[in-house]
Amino acid sequence: MRSHQADRILRKLEQEAVLLGEDNSQFSQAKYIGVDENGKPVARPRWRLDSKWIEFDCGCRGERCKKLFGKKDFDPVIFDGLPEQAVYDFVCSKHEPYMNKRLRLGGYVTFKDWYEKRRSSLMGK
Repeated sequence: MRSHQADRILRKLEQEAVLLGEDNSQFSQAKYIGVDENGKPVARPRWRLDSKWIEFDCGCRGERCKKLFGKKDFDPVIFDGLPEQAVYDFVCSKHEPYMNKRLRLGGYVTFKDWYEKRRSSLMGK
């Protein structure tokens, strides 16, 4: 059986490939395309920050907080220890399997299980 996801990854790598000896100054860090108020495509960063949330282009979302209570290594914290740190509030279907694997280290079965049992105490709510 052929993987369509692998085909997309291969096409992306082919597009980003640089031949040795070629000038690669025209390449820039990967950005994601959004639309401005006039409907024109513009480069957007991979995430969006506001005073309460961090939202990623994939759909994952975290609630910002200044202080965590009893943080463990397995807790899903974004930008841990930085002023922008946040605790995951939602995980997209693409990243959920890895998140579930990580949370199993803390004895939780799924992200939903962790969310219901631990997230509010971690954030001091």
